[in-house]
Amino acid sequence: MSAHDLFRLPDAARMEHRITKKMLAEQFEERSPADARIITKSVLSVKLLGILRPETIRAPKYQDAKRTVVDISILEIVLAERTMPANRTRVAELIHRSMPRPVVLLACLPDGSTILSLALSHVSQTDSRRETSVIDAHVMVPVSQLEPGTLHLDRLDHTNMWALYSDLVRTAAADGRPASTSLSAADAIALRRKLIDLELDLVAVVREAKQAKSLQRRIELNTNGRSLRDQIEGVRGTLYSAERSHDVT
Repeated sequence: MSAHDLFRLPDAARMEHRITKKMLAEQFEERSPADARIITKSVLSVKLLGILRPETIRAPKYQDAKRTVVDISILEIVLAERTMPANRTRVAELIHRSMPRPVVLLACLPDGSTILSLALSHVSQTDSRRETSVIDAHVMVPVSQLEPGTLHLDRLDHTNMWALYSDLVRTAAADGRPASTSLSAADAIALRRKLIDLELDLVAVVREAKQAKSLQRRIELNTNGRSLRDQIEGVRGTLYSAERSHDVT
């Protein structure tokens, strides 16, 4: 799915401008050579797909003590075939940190899938030029998991540019079906992370239970498994809407 289809970008917000990965990497060469090498090794290409501005999406700019949001860039990177998951995450975080405002990042993997990366961030107070950001919370969501049409810009909060981005984060973190409008972006990310951790714990417990030789140990592990399943259902109920959204045409 293209960025234009995923977000239903207005024509005025669309563009296609190639950025050299050298330009991306050189921002880190002086203060963090290791990060610059990760970008050089992991990223095959970078492209600017669009810029959201108040005049193109009809949402006023936003400013407070921590951030000024006058535009939001939509970037696409193509990752090298042997890029490890940890390096995918690191590259995404570096790109979010490299700019003083929110970024929408699409990471294309060698298998043809795409991951959407979003970050709640604010301008770094230690950067005298105020050209970089600090990440408060970060989420990466496979595009294939998103409910179709749920990230269309016309469905998001247009109170201001930061509200729109925050709503995008909140919706994406819940795979396109957040439980309620009262669920904040930060809470949605935290719940998603907690859900992933619980599901990993459950997999480990189930595996150990199958291998346990002691009846008492199997009973303990099965009890633990039931507790984890209850916790998973609780988190799912808080994060996800019970009803799946319908495709938007």
